[in-house]
Amino acid sequence: MDAEALKALVRQIAKEKELDVQLIKKAIEDAILAASRKVLSQYKEARAELDVDTGLLHLWVKKTVVQEVTNPRTMISLRDARKIRKDVQVGDEIEVDEDPKVLGHIAAQNMRQILAQKIQDAEREKICAEWNARVGEVVNGTVQRIERDGSLIISLGKVEAILPKREMPPTAKYQQNERIKVLVTRVDPNARGPMVIVSRTSPELVAKLFEQEVPEIADGTVRIVKIARDPGVRTKIAVESTSKEIDAVGACVGLKGSRVQMIVRELDNEKIDVVPYSPKLEEFVAKALVPAEIASVRVIPEERKAIVIVKEQNLSLAIGKRGQNARLAAKLTGLTLDIHAEGEQQKLAHVDRDEIERRYLADLLSQKDVMDEGILDQLAERGIRSVADLTVADPHMLSEIFSSDVDWAQELVDDAKNYLEQLEDLRKTTFSDEES
Repeated sequence: MDAEALKALVRQIAKEKELDVQLIKKAIEDAILAASRKVLSQYKEARAELDVDTGLLHLWVKKTVVQEVTNPRTMISLRDARKIRKDVQVGDEIEVDEDPKVLGHIAAQNMRQILAQKIQDAEREKICAEWNARVGEVVNGTVQRIERDGSLIISLGKVEAILPKREMPPTAKYQQNERIKVLVTRVDPNARGPMVIVSRTSPELVAKLFEQEVPEIADGTVRIVKIARDPGVRTKIAVESTSKEIDAVGACVGLKGSRVQMIVRELDNEKIDVVPYSPKLEEFVAKALVPAEIASVRVIPEERKAIVIVKEQNLSLAIGKRGQNARLAAKLTGLTLDIHAEGEQQKLAHVDRDEIERRYLADLLSQKDVMDEGILDQLAERGIRSVADLTVADPHMLSEIFSSDVDWAQELVDDAKNYLEQLEDLRKTTFSDEES
């Protein structure tokens, strides 16, 4: 490759790849040496040097100064050596500018392949350095494609990132070309594909979205104390104000909920509870269990536990579906929560357990549009007196009782299992911040 062509190549690569000219110069020099290793092994301490301004390539090798040359690749005559350096003596070593043509055409072809790899490595190093500095940032991206394993390739402009399936809320569904915000979590320089790893499940994503949307958080007037998140479903965020004139919750929610709703929409309608932080744990626990109304809270500091009494008709609200509200509140406060309804003990003393189980069974059947009380008696005759009994019932037997097909009967058994899970969550009263 002549000087002008080499000079043009350097400029072209620098422009297209947005890489420093000196970096490309070094890559070309290294590539030449690597591609010419067999030829250069016959020389001593060979090094390439490219002048990026002229495009001239120099190949420097060391030679020993001798009176009589027997190996021109490792030796130079005293007369020729003194043309380079006047004070040289026999036995000295001198660096000589060898004609690059000695490398041959094969080396030149190999150099292109090696150079392409070195430029790719340089690009990855640049990306790695740039995006390592952006870990923890929220960036806008576009869904470029969906991989077989369910992960997404996200375009971040000139860089691609990967959103692993485990970093997506379980309920999320994204379409190609959809624009989403993601949190940069780390950079993997050894990854075969995109090195930038992003997340949509991290609690830090919620924090950064609030920081973008709420000026009071950005300027430090309002502080995020802690976040507890069930990605795609619900988040609880505790905030406090550093100024008596600013209402932390009001600032985060915004006029008519405008600020928090922007974040809710970005997170695919994930519910967000903005909770005022209080150093008084009793107050903090009561607020953390929103939307339930709390009658009283008693904290046992040495056990990191709080006994919570909720007002009548609020137990299910406090616990939430599958215990979600209570678990998030426990995580937010860092306490184990033991939750009970007002007057619970007195009521339980007068409860007819069999009748309660029959009512639960009737409630489940009503959801399947079965209202006939006689069915309950028929089920009882077959030993099915509760929802739990129904979960292990034979679908063929049930199809006879309900005059239905076996598929419908199997669906009833499956529904009973789901109903029982929700019922057990409702009966559960103790929730720890360590629970997932």
